Amino acid sequence: MYGIRELSGLIILVMTIMSGLLYSSLIEYCLHRFLLHNSYEQEHVKVHHKVFHGIDSYELEVIDKETVLSSFGEILRNIVLYLPLAIAIFMKSRFLGILFLIVCIIYNLWEEFVHYYFHKKNKQLFVFKLKLFKKLKEHHRIHHYMYRYNFGIGTSLWDVIFRTIKKV
Repeated sequence: MYGIRELSGLIILVMTIMSGLLYSSLIEYCLHRFLLHNSYEQEHVKVHHKVFHGIDSYELEVIDKETVLSSFGEILRNIVLYLPLAIAIFMKSRFLGILFLIVCIIYNLWEEFVHYYFHKKNKQLFVFKLKLFKKLKEHHRIHHYMYRYNFGIGTSLWDVIFRTIKKV
C-alpha cells in the first residue's frame, strides 16, 4: 500500500509526463499551423502537399526523407522551444525537469516516426495495425488535401480544442 508521500510523488510524476506530452504536442500543432501553413504559397504546402496529396498520392513506395522528416535544425528548434519550461521545472526538481524534456523529445520522435510512415507504403510493423495509428493516419490524410485543417500529426487533441478538425 502506498503512503500519502509515495502517492503524491506518483501523481507529480504522472502530471510531469502528461505536461510534457501536452506541451510538445501543442508546439507541434502551433508550428505546423502557423509556421508551415500561413498560405498556399509557402514551400511546405506547395511541395509536400503536392507530392503527398491526400486523395491520389498520399502513400508512395519510395519517398524522399527530406520531404517528410524534419531537418536537424527543425528538431533542434523544437528542443529549444521545450527548454524554457523544462528549465523552470528543473529549478524546482532536477529529475522532473529532465523527465519533462525527455518526454517532449520522445513525443517529437513519435511525431517524426508516424509522419514518415503515414506516407510510406508496405508497412509491416505491428504499430500500423493499431487503431490509434490508423485514426491518426486518416486525420493527417485529410490534412493533405484540406491543408487548413487537421494540423496535429502525433495527436488530434489540439485540432479538437481549437476547432480545426475536419472529418470526411
